[in-house]
Amino acid sequence: MRGVVRRESRALPLDEALQIIREAEYGVLATVDSVSRPCTTALNHTFFDDGCLYFHSGIEGEKLDNIHANPQVSFFITHIAEVIFEQFTTAFSSVVVHGSMGFVEDEEEKRAALHKIVDRFSDGSVPQQVVDEFIETSMPNVFVLKLTPDHITGKARLTRRRTCLPSY
Repeated sequence: MRGVVRRESRALPLDEALQIIREAEYGVLATVDSVSRPCTTALNHTFFDDGCLYFHSGIEGEKLDNIHANPQVSFFITHIAEVIFEQFTTAFSSVVVHGSMGFVEDEEEKRAALHKIVDRFSDGSVPQQVVDEFIETSMPNVFVLKLTPDHITGKARLTRRRTCLPSY
């Protein structure tokens, strides 16, 4: 069932899932084309207080064609993944966002999203005027995508159960 973690003990509260979204540098977007073939694309994202995720994109490609054909998408983020070899398992935390993807048409919303993306992934060393000029120059050559979540599901297994190999 969508939005429900099978192993309830691994489910994260929504606030922890949202924190993972805020901290993660990228995730993998899953789309489906008009004949139900899946496609995945790694993307940077930013998260707005309105609960939506925003992405920047080129203006053509399979991902965009798929979103036009079917706006229902999933976005998967792996925050922590550490293989614990001696236990044949993995410590992890992850989030899946299911929802509807749209194209941001409003110029101010698009500009705000691009600023937030640049701010999130820059080290602050570029003068604001240069950032503003870059964004204005880029506006006609970039799409901004907005994912409105229907379900956000966080899941984790972070504790090690054994500290040594079992004896046989």
